[in-house]
Amino acid sequence: MDRRSQEYEQQKRSRAEVMWQAVERIIPDIRSRCEIQLVGTPLTHERFLRRYRGSYGPAISAASGLFPGHGTPLPGLMCCGDSTFPGIGLPAVAASGMIVANTLAPVSQHLAMLDRVGL
Repeated sequence: MDRRSQEYEQQKRSRAEVMWQAVERIIPDIRSRCEIQLVGTPLTHERFLRRYRGSYGPAISAASGLFPGHGTPLPGLMCCGDSTFPGIGLPAVAASGMIVANTLAPVSQHLAMLDRVGL
């Protein structure tokens, strides 16, 4: 589908409708309160995030296992993002970064540093 076509725009609106309906269950007047609406699609991800065919993390069934961990064969090099545990979505990606940060500098080190600076 040509992303500049009317057909593509209609498809985007149609696919976004289910999200609007879900949010409207909690915030009935959300559409009237929304000042801007940006709908992302796999083509958007491919173009702006440089993701192959708009991929958004690996497709791993919960029945078959977990997302890969953060370690790599190189000492001190770790991975985070939607291809690592806990998986896809903004909260999961943020959590993966937090896991790596806490692995590199555990909470005990954070607390020791705060003690040293007098907090």
